[in-house]
Amino acid sequence: MPLKIELKPGERFILGDCVVTNGDHRARLAVEGAVPILREKDIMTARRANSPAKRIYLAVQLMYTTKRLQENYAVYLRLACEMLAAAPGAQPFIDSINNQILTGELYKALKETRKLIAHEKELLKVNYAAQTYAKTATETASPRDLEASLLLKAAAKLQAVHDAWPQKSADFREALLYNRRLWTVFLDSVLRDDNQLPKPVRSNIKNLGMFVMNETFAAMTKPTLNQIKAMIKVNRGIAAGLRGKA
Repeated sequence: MPLKIELKPGERFILGDCVVTNGDHRARLAVEGAVPILREKDIMTARRANSPAKRIYLAVQLMYTTKRLQENYAVYLRLACEMLAAAPGAQPFIDSINNQILTGELYKALKETRKLIAHEKELLKVNYAAQTYAKTATETASPRDLEASLLLKAAAKLQAVHDAWPQKSADFREALLYNRRLWTVFLDSVLRDDNQLPKPVRSNIKNLGMFVMNETFAAMTKPTLNQIKAMIKVNRGIAAGLRGKA
């Protein structure tokens, strides 16, 4: 079947070795054949490739749009190895990209690489949250008070989602992501060897953290009000315990 694309006025796209620019009106095209096609929004430039995942995307894009497959594949392999050394959690994404490349599905490989870019973006957010947490913790008299405050802030975001139910705005996803990032950092802090909480307490928090993570992922796909209530209850319960009010 032909590939059908709809273009905005002035939108550009790559068609084989050419760059095509649409005119002043919206246009619908049906393209037949195996020629490489990339819409403007999917094109990565060297200037925009400012992260490991984006540079991998650029290498895959060059494999897809040029005839220098082996040359660009060598660059891709080097970049992929460098990223895995720095972020081992990216392995499933790299595996999916490899599978598409090795079966000759380079356009699908680009789609898989966009998932890698999204993963990298989320990873950077988690790292930023961890750095912010560490900086704030060194400036705060009581790390437990800091942790309790962050948990209560996450609970407040979730409460706002609860109160607006069943409406799901942008705040819904933001609240879930905030809670997930917080628990990622919180668990890392609690499970460190130098954490002064008793081991049974740390083990209990670990189990609660895994529960929260599972509920968060479930809520992103098939949300229910009970999931939101459960996460609010856990956050507020842990916060009370950290402040000695449990």
